[in-house]
Amino acid sequence: MSGEIAGPRFGIKDRDQLLATAVLGGAAFLLLELRFEHREVLGESWQSWIPLVYCGLTLATGATSLFRWRTWGRATLGALFALAIVVGIAGFWFHTGGHLLVGMRDLLGAWRIPLGQDGGIKIGSRPPALAPLAFCGLGALGALICFAPRTSAGTP
Repeated sequence: MSGEIAGPRFGIKDRDQLLATAVLGGAAFLLLELRFEHREVLGESWQSWIPLVYCGLTLATGATSLFRWRTWGRATLGALFALAIVVGIAGFWFHTGGHLLVGMRDLLGAWRIPLGQDGGIKIGSRPPALAPLAFCGLGALGALICFAPRTSAGTP
């Protein structure tokens, strides 16, 4: 046993590095989903490109950062994950048209609408207000992993 978590093939010896790899995998799936969900609006507004560019940049830089984990990689990946929180908040702003409280009111109001009815709001007529906050969750997890105090390789 070489002490490597993911085996000698990947060279990952650090639990935090393995967790950061998993969060990067989440960013990859988010990129795939976003490309599908933003397919129409990509030709209409520049804002819709923000999460796609962010995910692409994070995946490209993140892959390199994993190989330089013990030097500059951990800090770089942490900064990218922290940027995800900014992207998520900006997306929430754009998805609600800058009316954050109105967006939340509409979401909470859905609990008063009888099942099977649309409450006068057609599905797909507005972007999902809370969907961009997935970036906040992903970013928070990644930042916690990357900015947590470092432990030695033998410490659980």
